[in-house]
Amino acid sequence: MQVSGVIARRSLLSAALAMVLALFSFGASNRVGLDQLARRRGLRWGAAISVEALEQPDLVQLLLANVGSITPENAFKWAATEPRQGQLEWKAVDQLMQFARRHQLQLRGHTLVWHEQLPGWLTALPAAARAQALKAHITRLMQHTRGAVSSWDVINEPIDPEGKGLRDTIWSQTLGADYIGTVLQWARAADPQARLFINDYGLEGDDPQSLRKRRALLDLIDSLQRRQVPLDGIGLQAHLLAPPEGSPPFTTLPGFLKQLRQRGLLVEVTELDVSDREVNGTITTRDRQVAATYQAFLQAVLSEPALQRITSWGLSDRETWLNRAFPRRDGQPQRPLPFDTRLQPKLALHQIDATIRRARSW
Repeated sequence: MQVSGVIARRSLLSAALAMVLALFSFGASNRVGLDQLARRRGLRWGAAISVEALEQPDLVQLLLANVGSITPENAFKWAATEPRQGQLEWKAVDQLMQFARRHQLQLRGHTLVWHEQLPGWLTALPAAARAQALKAHITRLMQHTRGAVSSWDVINEPIDPEGKGLRDTIWSQTLGADYIGTVLQWARAADPQARLFINDYGLEGDDPQSLRKRRALLDLIDSLQRRQVPLDGIGLQAHLLAPPEGSPPFTTLPGFLKQLRQRGLLVEVTELDVSDREVNGTITTRDRQVAATYQAFLQAVLSEPALQRITSWGLSDRETWLNRAFPRRDGQPQRPLPFDTRLQPKLALHQIDATIRRARSW
């Protein structure tokens, strides 16, 4: 009975996905873009983009047809904006601001304070000088982009990967345990109009590690709010992993989002993609698991009124970072995004479209 039940569930899932694919294959050239579709549910859809991608006209066309906001992939990070101490590099920052302005796109800032992609000169400084350099970096970058950037990932990945409180980083060592409160105050002073976010990964699942990370993040939020530290929202990176079979349930995620809303915080999905590195079999099998994971995740988050925006980490498999960071064991390229390397829609896109269409409005 158990085996037949599994087979029946797989058959139903396959049939449902086939129906979705057939529905959107008919008249696909007339499909509604992701942002336009998301707006019907009170949301925005965005994508991360590199400056280099702006030189690919077909990719730019795909982007403009599907997003209402962009997130700089690397151009706003400290190693890019000040590779040598005191030598500021604004060219890429300005290119993205001009692109967003020209096409009336919102622009997210990513990221001000992170323990990675730091300029090499920084670590050689004594602690007091590092602290002053960080404050100057935040102030200069936020003031340079003031009026163009609507929200910032001020603090990126501050929670310990195992959920054991705050991560021990160069910034906790430099500024002390309350460095997050200090940095958020600096950010508010630099641009009072920008929304300030804490952004982290590994908050979406039902596994014990994810639950510990959520608890640690909630403890941090409570501490900041008791001290009236400015904080507007939480970003869930949502770098998801497609399971070898079935789909992850995300059963506890809606409750977590409600806890954030009860604390008066906005929620954004900031870096969405779905890795297929654990899925064996044909491309069809892999795409089916990726699509099912998108469906399960979106079903869990789209009912949350605090959700403001969903940003995918790129739109096309041509752009994905996962082949560099987490390559498949069989050497095949991953297929984690809604469009393939030829910018053709995949099953993931059709499932995203269908799930948004079915979601309730608030």
